[in-house]
Amino acid sequence: MFEKLGPQAPDGILRLMQMFRDDTRTQKIDLGVGVYRDASGQTPVMRAVREAARRIWEVEETKVYTAMTGDQTFLAEMQQLILGNVELSLMGAAVATPGGTGALRQAFELVRRTSSTVTVWLSAPTWPNHPAMLDGMGMAHREYRYFNAETGGLDIEGMLADLEQVARGDVVLLHGCCHNPTGANLTPAQWMQVARVLEQRGAVALIDLAYQGFGDGMEEDALATRRLVAHLPEVLIAASCSKNFGVYRERTGILIATGASVMWCRPI
Repeated sequence: MFEKLGPQAPDGILRLMQMFRDDTRTQKIDLGVGVYRDASGQTPVMRAVREAARRIWEVEETKVYTAMTGDQTFLAEMQQLILGNVELSLMGAAVATPGGTGALRQAFELVRRTSSTVTVWLSAPTWPNHPAMLDGMGMAHREYRYFNAETGGLDIEGMLADLEQVARGDVVLLHGCCHNPTGANLTPAQWMQVARVLEQRGAVALIDLAYQGFGDGMEEDALATRRLVAHLPEVLIAASCSKNFGVYRERTGILIATGASVMWCRPI
C-alpha cells in the first residue's frame, strides 16, 4: 500500500515560517502565519486562559467523554458570543469541532450529505484551505468576484452580479469579518444586499468566522453573521477560538446550523 504513495509537496506556509527562522537578518517581519504576536514577537498565553486552566485543574474530576456534540456549556456560551441573544441561539444546533478548519470540514460534509450536485461558491480570492478541502472531498466549487486589485477594496457590483448566478440549494461561503486574505470587508448595507440576493436565489450561507474580535470588536465583528441568521432561513457558521482566545494548539472550534429545520437535532 505505502509504496503507491508519493512524497507530498511541502506546505507553503510552514516553509515560509522555516525560511524566517533560518534568516539571520534582524530587521525582518514574519507574515507567514495568522497568529497573535506581542511587541516582542511572542504569542503569549492570555491571563484569562491561564485562569480558566487553573480552575479546570482544581475542579475537574473525570476525563470521561463529553456528549457526542461536545461540552454543552461551551456550545451554549459560544452560540451566545456569536449570535448575541437567546432568540437567535434557539434557532440553531451546534457541535464542537477541532478548530475552525474542522468546523468547515464538518460543514462541507453536512452539505455533501444533503446533495451530490451542490456547488460551493468561494470569494476570489479566499483562504487557500477552502478550495483545498473541497478538492480533496471531490466537491464542486466556483468563484464569485470579491476583490478589486486596482482600488484595493471590495468589488460589490461584481460580487452581487455573480451571486445572481447561484442555483437554489448552492452554498455561498462568506467571511464573517476580516476577510482573509484581502482585508476588504462589506459594509452593513452591503451585507444586507448580499442577504437579499441569497434569499432570492434560495442559497445557503456558510460563514467562516475566524477573526471575531480582531476587526472592530467582538460585538461589531459578529454583526454581519447575526444579520444573515436573522434574515435567511438556513445558515451554517464555522467559528474558531484560535485567534480571539489565543488557544491555537487546543484546536477549539464550533459549527452552528441555524434554521427551523434543525430544531429536531438540538441536544436535549
